[in-house]
Amino acid sequence: METTRFLSGSQLKWIAVVAMFLDHTAKIISFPPSVMSVPFAPEPTPLSETLQVFFRVFIIFGRLAFPIFCFLLVEGFLHTSNTKRYLIRLSLFALISEIPYDLAFSHQLIDLKSQNVFFTLLIGLLVIIGLKKLSTRSITTITLSLILIGIGIFLAEWFHTDYGGWIGVLLIVILYLFRDFRLAKCLLGAGVLLQNSLFGPTAFLPIYFYNGKRGKQWKYFFYWFYPVHLLVLTGIQQFLIMPYFN
Repeated sequence: METTRFLSGSQLKWIAVVAMFLDHTAKIISFPPSVMSVPFAPEPTPLSETLQVFFRVFIIFGRLAFPIFCFLLVEGFLHTSNTKRYLIRLSLFALISEIPYDLAFSHQLIDLKSQNVFFTLLIGLLVIIGLKKLSTRSITTITLSLILIGIGIFLAEWFHTDYGGWIGVLLIVILYLFRDFRLAKCLLGAGVLLQNSLFGPTAFLPIYFYNGKRGKQWKYFFYWFYPVHLLVLTGIQQFLIMPYFN
């Protein structure tokens, strides 16, 4: 009996966006370790301790975001009518998001030691574009496909993109190669995510119930949300929270 599928692409995006927002709120707004060394910092209060508990829950829940975004990237690639435009859009927002990402997590305008998640998605997209072109089965194409996957993983690790190659790019590849095998791609994807989190694999529960429909489209909202919410959270941390402790 076929399992009922009831989640659209739009609903999955909202789950991922909320999870990402909670995760970043916890990581950016929660009191950084450096604050604890500030002279005369106030003693922990029941409220602050309760908030820290919530922040830890936010971070756990946040593990849902990345796998869903990878899944939606593959779905977008499979159904887009213009792969080139899709590639350009990802590239553009990777560049736009880099300064907000560095300000949020490195407190620097430019930090080449870590790159935002759009770069991971971009490299993954380039890899599956190549895999599509090598879709005919032969020893040559299989060899070239493995080399291409290896290059993608290497680039993501070398550029220090968020989630890197062994998690990010490999997950995108698995979701693409096993796109027609719902259970297999969920189990294999969950296995990849175990490198990073015990809770992350639960993202494949909503993915499993994806109904194949796009749902209501908020195309550019979801792209702009990433850099904008990072800037807002960074502003709250720098101009509201840190002055209080200093």
